[in-house]
Amino acid sequence: MGVLDGETPRRVVLLSYGGPPGASGSAEKKSGLAGLVARMLTESTKRRSAMALAEAVESLGTTLSAQATRDDSRVSLTVLPADFEAGLGLLAEVVTEPAFSERDFSRVQREWLDGLRAERQDPARLAMLAAVRALNGPVFGAPVNGTVADVGRLRVQDLRDFHARAYTPDNAALVVIGNIDSAKVESEARRLFGGLRGKSGIDAPQVPAERGVSATRVLVIDRPEAVQTAIAAVQPFPKRSEPGHEARELLGTVIGGLFTSRLNMNLREKHAYTYGAFARPVENRHLGTFIVGTNVQTPVTAAAIAEIRRELELVRDPQGAPVAPAELERARADLVHSLGATLEHPSRMAGIVASLFTDELPLDYYTRYPKTVAAVAPTEIQAAAERITPGRLLFVLVGDRQKIQPDLEKQGLTVEPAPAELLE
Repeated sequence: MGVLDGETPRRVVLLSYGGPPGASGSAEKKSGLAGLVARMLTESTKRRSAMALAEAVESLGTTLSAQATRDDSRVSLTVLPADFEAGLGLLAEVVTEPAFSERDFSRVQREWLDGLRAERQDPARLAMLAAVRALNGPVFGAPVNGTVADVGRLRVQDLRDFHARAYTPDNAALVVIGNIDSAKVESEARRLFGGLRGKSGIDAPQVPAERGVSATRVLVIDRPEAVQTAIAAVQPFPKRSEPGHEARELLGTVIGGLFTSRLNMNLREKHAYTYGAFARPVENRHLGTFIVGTNVQTPVTAAAIAEIRRELELVRDPQGAPVAPAELERARADLVHSLGATLEHPSRMAGIVASLFTDELPLDYYTRYPKTVAAVAPTEIQAAAERITPGRLLFVLVGDRQKIQPDLEKQGLTVEPAPAELLE
């Protein structure tokens, strides 16, 4: 187990334990498993019932939080420096001695399923979930929190098995953010987590050999009488470790990461199709995806899609409208200042520190980050832009199919109903 100690002069101490694999370690048809395991760690332990654990957490004036991302799972809590030992001891108990009781699981599973069903009532969220799944397949594209069908099939033994195989010291890091002596952190970590044994039993998932579409594809989730259309567009992109990550971040910021970004200025300010639009690369350990999202008025759905494709074509074509110096400087400033703001919050800082472990980055990566971003050359931005494929985007639309289909077909686009499994 690695120990990442961010010794800083703060009035609180954040403790966080976790690491890979996250949701990508969940087998096909077991999506949501990593997230449910993390959630159940906060319910009860072999020593404490749900009530007793809640009382122990409250006695420290804190809360236990847990989540899984595509790449890792983490359990965290924040305590006063004087409560460091007690807080770390409680975190160790939660991580190493979970109860996974049938009664707790039955309640948490029902709550989880209710949350999934509610999430899918949001058209924009449903469109993006369906688009990522259609592009990346049943493992890497499955929602991190799972599909309704998959979560409904899970049983307590699935959680116990995943915990035993995934929560092992060889792929975990303890992150401590606060004013605690490093030697003390090291000794307490060894004392409390030293009993962890074994190696991860989660096999590296197989990345799909082929992703993407040969020509623009449009899938529609029909919502008759909808006054807006939720638009999600996706395409394959490089994974986090592939060279050029910072250039791709800057490119995403120029295209759709700021109010002054190209998509927002076009769709909102120029055409008044929407209240906002975004685009960004989502780059994980195993693969990456470039995503675009917006909600537009139903009558302008086809026109908005045409403008999205046009903006992406302009930015990728060296003879079109490549990224201008002023745009690049705004993007640089946003990335660097956002990092500075993030480092002011212990919980967010813990995520930054944890990413050093999860993404296998040098320990001084974020120290050097402003200089790294400043050194990205326009030629690198152009190389990143040329990875955009406006003619091979996968669109998922949530809206009134009868009203939007004719104008889409006039653009030469074939409109298909989204497969039922994408709605789960």
